[in-house]
Amino acid sequence: MIELKDVTKVYYKGTPKEVKAVDGISLEIAKGEMVVLKGPSGSGKTTLLTLIGCLSRPTRGRVLVAGKDTSRLQEPFLTFHRRMHVGFVFQQYHLIPDISVYENILLPLYPLDMTSQEMEERVEDALRKLRIKGKEAYRAKDLSGGEQQRVAIARALVTDPEIILADEPTANLDTHLSRDFLKIMDGLKEEGKTIVIASHDPLVYEHKGVDRVIEMRDGRLVGCS
Repeated sequence: MIELKDVTKVYYKGTPKEVKAVDGISLEIAKGEMVVLKGPSGSGKTTLLTLIGCLSRPTRGRVLVAGKDTSRLQEPFLTFHRRMHVGFVFQQYHLIPDISVYENILLPLYPLDMTSQEMEERVEDALRKLRIKGKEAYRAKDLSGGEQQRVAIARALVTDPEIILADEPTANLDTHLSRDFLKIMDGLKEEGKTIVIASHDPLVYEHKGVDRVIEMRDGRLVGCS
């Protein structure tokens, strides 16, 4: 499902601020796997997620996602590929605070070629799946942290992507809500989704549903268990 071949990502290349955030990584992640990228801040976890999720391009190397060499796609095709295959759960959720839960979940569907009825059915299904039915009229900013995360996950799932990427998803959650998040991920894994989580939280990388823990440091892979 995901294959990286000698991938390097350099920021501010050729300047005094040059940073090699990812350094020569080769990695394969199979369909249906739940993988955790483990490492301290600055280890390259988030950059690797953005490369897998087609939010950035490698400076060198190839990134293949769902059978496509995304490093070679032109921007319009890259955007379409990302919309169709990848769902993101960000650490800060990135919800629009003053619009409703329903509208936040609906947003990723607008660029797709779908009827209003199809979009409504997708949102209703996401609301049920994440157990936030009844909250759809609430503004996002009026929800608790756990509810906001559920909305963020619902938004990530509404396009029915094959791959779910989560960046430090438990950083702002207590232990109970973190375990709740992991239960949701377990359910998605059972559905055949491929899940990649960047985290330095032991609750996440020691979770029994995780297939592999890939340790990163200074932009490189330094261990796998």
